[in-house]
Amino acid sequence: LEATGTMDSLLQVHDHCDLHLPAQTFEYPTPYPFCTFDYRAMCNLLLAQADVEILHASVLGHRGHLVETTRGTFDAEILIDASGWRAALAASSRQEVRSHQGLSFGLETVVPVPVSGLHFYYDPDRLLPFGIGWLFPTGGSSRAGVGSYLGYTRLSRALAEFLDTEFSGSPDGLHGGYFPFRRQSPTSGPVFRVGDAAGQCLPLTGEGIRPALYFGAALGRFVRGVLAGEMTEPGALKAYRQFVERHAHTARILLAAQYGPPRLPMAGIETIASGLERPGWMDALLRAYWRAFNPAVLGQLWSGEVLRRPQRSGFHVDSIASHSIEYR
Repeated sequence: LEATGTMDSLLQVHDHCDLHLPAQTFEYPTPYPFCTFDYRAMCNLLLAQADVEILHASVLGHRGHLVETTRGTFDAEILIDASGWRAALAASSRQEVRSHQGLSFGLETVVPVPVSGLHFYYDPDRLLPFGIGWLFPTGGSSRAGVGSYLGYTRLSRALAEFLDTEFSGSPDGLHGGYFPFRRQSPTSGPVFRVGDAAGQCLPLTGEGIRPALYFGAALGRFVRGVLAGEMTEPGALKAYRQFVERHAHTARILLAAQYGPPRLPMAGIETIASGLERPGWMDALLRAYWRAFNPAVLGQLWSGEVLRRPQRSGFHVDSIASHSIEYR
């Protein structure tokens, strides 16, 4: 939030996360704060920073840089698909129908539970096979939900039982949807893809906003280079693909973690959870998770400090923290 100038959307800061298993709860202090925030407020704060015109329309397809929509046809110098997991613009160029493979599904509600910390619940016998429950406090209340890594959408009963068992409550309005866990190509022809449209949501944790902002900020710098005539569109497409690929190892590790634990007996899960209580283990794990999309680097990308003046023959990114990226 600090990196993107959206601190006014902050709801609550958390300094620990809890893992609730059927017979035991593990509390892990975090080496850096997490927070919950008002998503609509954050989007409005981001929009206030942008010099853009918003047009509500459905994409019908595109031919090269001509985009056909329900509000007319538009000629665009740069095409960016940030339409979510359906990848409406990129998919239309290949006349593909996006299947639900590689997608998780979550359903969430608000409960009057004012606590602290981020809470995760794993109980495949009571909740969901290949699924998880959560409670994310937001000040005077909390967001409680359940998610299926298999993409099951009929979660209303599982959510109701989860709320009744854990909080003696019931759903108060519902919201949810798909979130991807498999990476897609970051480009499709002349189309740049970012966020869920490129499958950049992280497996296991389901964190999608930080990667979307991180890659979106980097993409914005490449696009500015094209618009300024300082690099070619093919060069920017290639540079963006390489930039995204350099971060792929984090998604691969988290995908393995998403598939692995559900195949273990609960005793194995408890052993892993207990091991993470050893001094430094969770700290090291979370610091690696932080560095994957370092907010300090995001802040520099956001302000334009990271990327030096692009040249037509290539694109250079300074070495920042653990990131050293150079394109020629």
